[in-house]
Amino acid sequence: MPVLGRDRNPPSQPPPQRMLRSIYDFKDVRGIGAGAFASVFHGFEPPSNRNVALKRINLTEIDMDTVLYASVLNEVNIFKTLSHPNIVKCFYSFEELSRFSGVKYLVLVLEYVNGGDLETWLKRKTNDHRMLVPEVEIWGVFTQIADAVQYIHTKRIIHRDLKPPNVLLTVEDTVKLTDFGLSRQHNAESRVQTVCGTPYYMSPERILEETYTTKSDVWSLGCILYEMATLRSPFFGEKDNISSLVQKIREAEYPPLPDHCCYTEQLELLVQLCLNPMYKERPSASDVYLMAKKMARHWGVGGVTTSK
Repeated sequence: MPVLGRDRNPPSQPPPQRMLRSIYDFKDVRGIGAGAFASVFHGFEPPSNRNVALKRINLTEIDMDTVLYASVLNEVNIFKTLSHPNIVKCFYSFEELSRFSGVKYLVLVLEYVNGGDLETWLKRKTNDHRMLVPEVEIWGVFTQIADAVQYIHTKRIIHRDLKPPNVLLTVEDTVKLTDFGLSRQHNAESRVQTVCGTPYYMSPERILEETYTTKSDVWSLGCILYEMATLRSPFFGEKDNISSLVQKIREAEYPPLPDHCCYTEQLELLVQLCLNPMYKERPSASDVYLMAKKMARHWGVGGVTTSK
């Protein structure tokens, strides 16, 4: 089992000597997910037999959509800059031309994560008939998420779509952050102005189409921490009333967490700090990570992997 403060991901490995040109050059390929323009497969890379995930993106279909095409290239470029134990590793990529249809694909060869995502993890807790997730488990997972986010911020990257489905977990509950298609690089003076992401986890400044910085990711961290403690998003149930959803997000109006007999004041405080409607008053992701790590150690959490 991985231990808090102990390293890490193995270094990125080059592609195999025999250049792979198709997902069918891999062994035992099977589909594990699909979206509008991409499918994800599981397979084994020859000759090492390494377990990998293959994200296959239809370049032919998105070629005429400059925004989508830029998003794909952006995800590849972002992956190339990242090396962190709580971020899915991209080993390499290649282009594939279908011999049957002539369709052109971009294939990302990624680290395979075998435990599902955080959304599934939370549903499993609900299906186990638990009223609440034990606080020790919350800190064990959330500390790793915060570490991944503070790391990408040091690389001048804003994720922009932090939510439970984009947090993968191994069977040992090691976190692997993924899906950087909407991410953006920034500098100290710049703020990104494009509105994108999932409404339930969007900050007030993003909902209002105002400029925003890394602090919008911190808001999303607060939403995730709240959901881990309550098994629902802070703004759950407003999907059919957009104006009400926007109003609640703008004012950070959400039901209180369970009382102190269930969770510590520190957990409640961290949620409040992250869900501050004034983005300048939110803590940095680094501050969130340090607070979470302190609580993880207070609870004796040892079975998690972080960068330091």
